[in-house]
Amino acid sequence: MSAISTSHPSSRVVLRTEVPTVVLPGRRGLASWFVLSVGLAVVVGASWWVTNSPVFDLHSLQVRGNVHVSGAEVARLSGLGSTTNVLWFATGAVERRLESDPWILDARITRDLPSGITITVEERVPVAVSSGPHRMLLAGDGVVLGPAGQDVRLPIVQTSGGLHAGDRVPASDALAVVRSVPLGLLPLVAEVGHDSAGSLVLGLRDGVSVLYGDATAAGAKSEALRAVLAWASRHGIRPGSVDVRAPTAPALSPQGIGQSASSIASPRSGG
Repeated sequence: MSAISTSHPSSRVVLRTEVPTVVLPGRRGLASWFVLSVGLAVVVGASWWVTNSPVFDLHSLQVRGNVHVSGAEVARLSGLGSTTNVLWFATGAVERRLESDPWILDARITRDLPSGITITVEERVPVAVSSGPHRMLLAGDGVVLGPAGQDVRLPIVQTSGGLHAGDRVPASDALAVVRSVPLGLLPLVAEVGHDSAGSLVLGLRDGVSVLYGDATAAGAKSEALRAVLAWASRHGIRPGSVDVRAPTAPALSPQGIGQSASSIASPRSGG
C-alpha cells in the first residue's frame, strides 16, 4: 500500500503521511477465532450446567446455637429446601429473614459444599416481664419475645400499652438495671420500680429491698448486690435492705434493723 505525499508551501521538503496498514485475517485466522469462541462457549455452558446440577442441591442442613427456637422452626424461617442450590443462594437474604424472628438476635450461614449448609444462631435471652394483665417476655435490648408463662420467675418492669411479639419497648433505667443483673440472680428479683424520690429500687422475692439510685454503673452495682447477698448467706444473716448506690461500699441492713450497719457493709473486705 502506497503512502500519500504532500509538500509544505514554504519549503521544498516533502512530507509523507503514513497510512496504517490493515491486515485482514486469512482463512486460517478466522478458523482459529471460531474454534476459540466455540471452546469458550462450551466451557461456560459446562460450568453453568455443573454448578446448577443436582450435585449442589441441599441435602444436609445443620442448625447450631438455638435453644428456644427449634431446629425445624429455624429451617422453616430460612426458606431453604431440597431444591436450594448451595452454591448460588444468597446468604444475606436468608440471614435477614431469620433475624426477623424476635428470638433470633443474629444468624450466620456457612456453605458446606457441595450439598450442606450450617446455620448458627444467637438467641435473645429474656431478662424481664412486662407489667399489665398480659405479661410479655422482654429481652435486654427491649425486644418483646412473646407471652410469659405463669411460672416465669423474672423481674417485672413497668411498660405502657399493649405489646406484641416483635415490638420494642423504649429504653428505660429499669431495663438497663435488669440487663446488668447476673442471670443467676434474676429469678430472685420480683420487680424493678422507683421510690418516692425517684430512685431505682429492686424488690426481691424474699422481701429484701435494694436501693440502686440511678442506672449509672449498673453493672458494678449488680455485682455488689451479688457479693452482698452471697456474704450474708455465708454468715447466716437475713437481709432487710441493701444499698448499692455506692458500689465500692455497699451497705446491708439485717431484718429488724432500721439503719444500715457499716460493720456489715463491706463484704468485699474478706469478713
